Amino acid sequence: MRLKYNLCFIRKGDQLLMLNRHKSPLLGLWNGVGGKLELEESPYASVLREVREETGILLPEAQFGGIVTWEVDGKPSSGMYVYIAEMPDGAGAAFDKPLETDEGILSLKPIEWVIHPDNQGVAVHVRHFLPPMLNSEVCREYRCIFRQGKLIECLVLPLEESYAVGGN
Repeated sequence: MRLKYNLCFIRKGDQLLMLNRHKSPLLGLWNGVGGKLELEESPYASVLREVREETGILLPEAQFGGIVTWEVDGKPSSGMYVYIAEMPDGAGAAFDKPLETDEGILSLKPIEWVIHPDNQGVAVHVRHFLPPMLNSEVCREYRCIFRQGKLIECLVLPLEESYAVGGN
């Protein structure tokens, strides 16, 4: 099975590069960087391309963290491949101050701030799947269940083999 989207969280020490989006979905909320997979493009190639396009960063590698899927009002909706990467040496200085781009505002944010359970400025599902993803080497599916626009549950499930994309 192929998902439509990818997302990457780029770590610099105890911070993550986050994007405050100018467009829907998630307008005005902080999230990782990513986008849509192009036809015939692997999830890994797609996330490297999206990071380069949205941040200018040429990642030498990214680690597959798992997938996030969502169910909306009882119906499976969509999903994304999620990657974790380290900020390449020398690239982080560009983000010492917030940087305005076409996609939104890029800024380094403390990990503890990003994953704080009461942080309403971060996409709600990020606060649920990111903490275990950052702290585990086991890739899983994080299924977010939304009802009437509210996240009611985030299930942590074994990753089906058809989603295990690994590196390239």
